[in-house]
Amino acid sequence: MNTTQTSKGEHLISISISITKEDYEPKVNEALKKAQHNANIPGFRPGKAPMSLMKKMYGNSIKLEQLNNIVSEQLNKHILDNKLDLFGYPLNDPDQKPIDFEKDETLEFSFEAALRPEIKVDLAKTKVDFFHIIADDEEVQKTIDNIIEHNPDITHPETVGDDDRLELKVCEAENGKEVENGFKKGLYLRMNQVTDKESKATLTGKETGAEFIFNFTKAMGEDAAAKLLGEDAPIESDFNIIIDDITREVKPEYNEAFFNRIFPGKDIKDMDAFKAAVKEEMEKQYTVESDRILLSKMIDKLVDTVKFDLPDNFLKRWIVENGQGNVKAEDVEKDYDANYSKGIRWQLIEDSIVKENTKLIITDEEVKDFIKKQIFPGIDYSTLEEDMKDRLDKIAEGYLKNDKQIESVKGQLADLKMTAFLKENMKVSYKDVAFKDFEKELEKADKKEAKAKETKAAKAKETEDNAEK
Repeated sequence: MNTTQTSKGEHLISISISITKEDYEPKVNEALKKAQHNANIPGFRPGKAPMSLMKKMYGNSIKLEQLNNIVSEQLNKHILDNKLDLFGYPLNDPDQKPIDFEKDETLEFSFEAALRPEIKVDLAKTKVDFFHIIADDEEVQKTIDNIIEHNPDITHPETVGDDDRLELKVCEAENGKEVENGFKKGLYLRMNQVTDKESKATLTGKETGAEFIFNFTKAMGEDAAAKLLGEDAPIESDFNIIIDDITREVKPEYNEAFFNRIFPGKDIKDMDAFKAAVKEEMEKQYTVESDRILLSKMIDKLVDTVKFDLPDNFLKRWIVENGQGNVKAEDVEKDYDANYSKGIRWQLIEDSIVKENTKLIITDEEVKDFIKKQIFPGIDYSTLEEDMKDRLDKIAEGYLKNDKQIESVKGQLADLKMTAFLKENMKVSYKDVAFKDFEKELEKADKKEAKAKETKAAKAKETEDNAEK
């Protein structure tokens, strides 16, 4: 058995494995004997079929199976022994000579493989123009108005108003009196649920502790009454109700109590500081959202500026074969430059960056912590008792048994870590822009960049044509 390696061009090699009869025949005979021992062929006792029949029936398939095992083993050994850094796994060499398995004394198997190019990425010299989204006064005020709407002060007035919520005790009643052993329940009723004017007038102005007869079906309709009282309630009946409590939502006062309810621990004392805190939180969220676009921009820039050759014809074949029948060669040919090549180039650049900066590697502990933060947001683990930590860890570990979940989390973590790393190490030039103008500015920038690429490509083509002349 002999293995040789030859160059087929930039980053492309051929690995040839020569196998003689002496290399594979002992393994084939051994496999045939094992198959004979396990064979159950009509007309022969189990395990006693003649070897000549076994060779006739199974010889070729067993021979091919053993050859495949030997070749795979030898190919892997060559890759490991020579420390070949390959992109993907080798494919059958298109220049492979036909093999006659019956007549050829020496069988020659050839494979084509792509070597990963050596890539040097100088992030410090790579510049990207992007936007820092600022929250203008109008957007800040809209957000404050929304915060106020969803964080009212709760008061307990003495009498019922139009928008109050009532805590009630209800008891089934007949002829103005409670039914003995009748339906009873405690429930909450919002005044805006009452659609009947007369019923609403009955409730309005009542004091806490008031007791009176009330009909929920008349007040709000049959379906709403059934939903409020429950399926087992006699919804057509009158009820004796007692108002246990009245709650009313009112616009909060702009004071320290309100500011600290929205931003606990920040010790905000006045409206100006509150607005500044709202603006800061808004811009943090804008950054989270815009970072997804920024990562794409930084990737595009690196793919454009980090130059290296690729064995494109091999990679096109590799994409088709790895598509397992779901990818057509003509589709790959059509989309290779626009899509596939960019993805492959970024993968190689990303691998090179991670290789030089091992802190970008995603650890199991990071995956676990990320999942815990997703399941239990806002929990400070340092304040938890050990038994509670153990319980939360077990819940998170349950998610880690799902391979798709793990891959999804690893992908999110990889993007987050790579974004932060590239932002820190590349030259990102920011232009302040209001949120409402962000998409317009982004569209303008994209058109400008596309035009520049088009001009650059045209000049390159012109230079090439002149050189040919």
